[in-house]
Amino acid sequence: MQRMIKIFFLLVSLLLFTACGHKQTAITHSLPKGCDYYSMKQARCLGQQEVTQALAPYSVLFVGDHHTEADMHQKLADLITLLSQNGTKVVLAHEWFYPRDEKVLSDYVNSDINETQFIERINWKKRLSFYDFDSFKPIYSAVIKSGGRIHGINLTQQERKRISDQNLSSMHEDEKSFYAKLDLDVYPHQELIMPYLQHCHAPKPGEETGMCQKRMYRVQVAWDTKMADEAYTLASTLKRDEKLLVFAGSLHMENNLGIPLRFTRLSTLPSRTIIPVKNDTEKVSHGLGDFLLYYQPELKP
Repeated sequence: MQRMIKIFFLLVSLLLFTACGHKQTAITHSLPKGCDYYSMKQARCLGQQEVTQALAPYSVLFVGDHHTEADMHQKLADLITLLSQNGTKVVLAHEWFYPRDEKVLSDYVNSDINETQFIERINWKKRLSFYDFDSFKPIYSAVIKSGGRIHGINLTQQERKRISDQNLSSMHEDEKSFYAKLDLDVYPHQELIMPYLQHCHAPKPGEETGMCQKRMYRVQVAWDTKMADEAYTLASTLKRDEKLLVFAGSLHMENNLGIPLRFTRLSTLPSRTIIPVKNDTEKVSHGLGDFLLYYQPELKP
């Protein structure tokens, strides 16, 4: 009897080790063509009206950005317009701006300054020289027409530099507290981001690649954490007819890591993530986002 029991447990152990030894195949979605949106949970296309209805219960939307894609920005502006037609005012929390830009953004939204003055006062040509204001303008216009607001949520370049250098002596007390709470041990997030840091673009003199990667990853986490913190603060001010739309680069949103993960540690508000994809994309990994937004990519020379 004991021999039979030993044989049984040996077989179970072999089965377990065999199962663990096989690498699991990643689950992917083969995307249909011609969608406006694609629901990852329902695995089907949605039209603009359908996705607007699907988003209605959610107070917070995390929307990834492909910064140079004008059609993607127009599609997002169209979504904001559709939401406003259902009585929703959109509060745009934007990666491009800082909390200290509050007065300039408020003046722009309230038409106390014109577009030219806004571009000058926000220092767009220097701060955002790689990106065309006209590409983002439809988003801002749609928010303003909805009766909404625009807010900045990012770290300043100087704050990022102090975090990158771990320069605690130059940090204010609130910066030190922020730095101390950074969670650098979210391993799925590391797996997502680290491949993009393999070739460190700005190594310091004598700095090894591994140290440069760690420094850049620390800034990435700080970036995500700051935007999540500011989004949480804004979410606490939402009125019944308002919806918070957190808008930042897609890598800050994908797989619901980055900003969404850190936001949901702070808030129980219902949220959904929208990730942009080129309209000729054939496959994506399951869990990339809750919804995919299709767009026509710019033709690059």
